[in-house]
Amino acid sequence: MKKVALSALAAAMISGIASADALTLYSDPKTGQVYTTPGEGRVEMGDFVDAKTVDMADREIESSFSEYKDAAKKYAQVKSKAKKLDFSGTVYFGMTSANPTTDLDVTGGDQSNYADTSTGFELRRAYLQLKAYFNDKDYFRFTLDTTKELASSKSYADFYAKYAFLYLDEVLPYTGVEVGIAHRPWIDYEEHNAWKYRSFNKVVLEEKGTATEAGVDLLNSADLGFNLKTKTENFSSEIGVFNGEGYHADKAAANQENSSDLSFEWRLTGHLIGSGTKVGKYKVEKDTYLNLSTYGLISKNHKDNDVALDDVNEYDRSIYGVHAVYNQPEFLLAAQYFVADDEAQNEALGKGKEYTGWSINGEVRPAQDWTVIGRYDDYKIEEIAAGTGVKSVKADGTKVIAGLAYKYSKNISFIGSAKFIDEEDKNGFDTGESKDVYMLTTEVKW
Repeated sequence: MKKVALSALAAAMISGIASADALTLYSDPKTGQVYTTPGEGRVEMGDFVDAKTVDMADREIESSFSEYKDAAKKYAQVKSKAKKLDFSGTVYFGMTSANPTTDLDVTGGDQSNYADTSTGFELRRAYLQLKAYFNDKDYFRFTLDTTKELASSKSYADFYAKYAFLYLDEVLPYTGVEVGIAHRPWIDYEEHNAWKYRSFNKVVLEEKGTATEAGVDLLNSADLGFNLKTKTENFSSEIGVFNGEGYHADKAAANQENSSDLSFEWRLTGHLIGSGTKVGKYKVEKDTYLNLSTYGLISKNHKDNDVALDDVNEYDRSIYGVHAVYNQPEFLLAAQYFVADDEAQNEALGKGKEYTGWSINGEVRPAQDWTVIGRYDDYKIEEIAAGTGVKSVKADGTKVIAGLAYKYSKNISFIGSAKFIDEEDKNGFDTGESKDVYMLTTEVKW
């Protein structure tokens, strides 16, 4: 609006000069002489303004603009000691309908775990991100994370600082480092290279249930610590040390000391046809890549959120997995297998749990902006009895996912999806997590 006003002011003033002080000149084509008055055989050359008059008009215009310049400096200024500030955001929201498939009348079933059909709107994730660049490669990143889902018992959205880290490039050859609330090595890699649909379902290692342990819920994406990130054409890796509980979990309960043991975590990836320097930044509609990875962690004195930090609830966790992904512009195919152990500190209450599972997912791009999505998860959680070491099944589950995505623009995508979850407890009864889930999802990135 200010630009329009300034342009109009300038035009009006110049017009006034032309009408008040302009001098019309004429010339004789035969002799080349210039005249200030018309006459026989003379041709009009146009209106002219002397230089002094133009200079005075310029000064008057500049004086009139000064008021607007001062206002712009006062209200439109962003100050920072960083070289550049980069703001961005990602939002996942939609509508969900979850329909339990468990027979509530089955004798022996745990009725307390069963839930009614639920339908409603969700804010599955909203990320607001700021990167403050100190030069072309070193920066500080802060990401605010909020969510409000149907499964939440709270009437308000939770807010977390998901990422808050300093990134320094080339601290070692081909290697940068994140220090702070940083990426953990595995989940971010899988979400950017193999399963790109966090908007309606997490990767298998991060699956979380409500009534029981549906999914595995072994890992999340960020934690306090550091992460060394290496990229070359044929090899990339992430190796880090973290607190181990994750960015939104407690390291210790109230009035209790933190454990001095930390979590060692890693990802090692061979890029079998190159392009390792682009890992995490692939454009799946254009790039071709074939990656083979191994990943895992060793975490001592781990604990779940909202439980006391003591010998009853502490355990040592280890995870080992392998993963492969192939992508070309027409389709993607990925698969993984993992094993995990939670070894309890207090063996009198049981030696812990063992997790095994595998997952395969793919997508086909039959036409521009359209993607057909599919995934299958299979997992088992077994408890280990104290003394005897006998294993018993705590949960045995599968999940089938199908979806159709449409890319409306570079900023917006729409996804329709269906999930069919089937989980049995140690007695062979369906658990409260056995259900069909239907979702309509909108992804917004800016």
